[in-house]
Amino acid sequence: MLLFNRRKFLILTATPLALSACGFTPIYSDGSAAEQMHGRIALGSFDGLEGFQMREQLESRLGTATAATHRLDVALTVDSVGVAITQDGSITRYNLSGIGEFAITQLGGGIVFKDSVTAFTAYNATASAYATRIAEQDANRRMAVTIADKIVTRLATSAEEWLS
Repeated sequence: MLLFNRRKFLILTATPLALSACGFTPIYSDGSAAEQMHGRIALGSFDGLEGFQMREQLESRLGTATAATHRLDVALTVDSVGVAITQDGSITRYNLSGIGEFAITQLGGGIVFKDSVTAFTAYNATASAYATRIAEQDANRRMAVTIADKIVTRLATSAEEWLS
């Protein structure tokens, strides 16, 4: 039995060569605009529990603004729709769709970047009101974290456009 697998070896050695040939560079490489935005974005105010959870995720991904040059403001809108309705009219499943509209403002200047991201999640309603409430809170937390992660990804991919 041969321990050395030629296919794995070829894939592992050919992949970096192929990526470098196409001009690929990691988004958070040393000196990149995405890496430079870390610690430079102050967060605006956020409302409610979902806003708090979103702020926590944004701060963990963007870093605490020690030398802020920009401010991020986010407006979060979450809609809940009952989609699974039993014959007696009870709703057993809810879909949540969220929109995070955000803007990057240069401190002392105007808005330099504006966009929006969306996310979707769901939760089940059970016979227990407590379990349903916990499931709803968890779905809202997942929504806030997902939107925060999408905002950071969007900022990182566009940092060269607006970060100066």
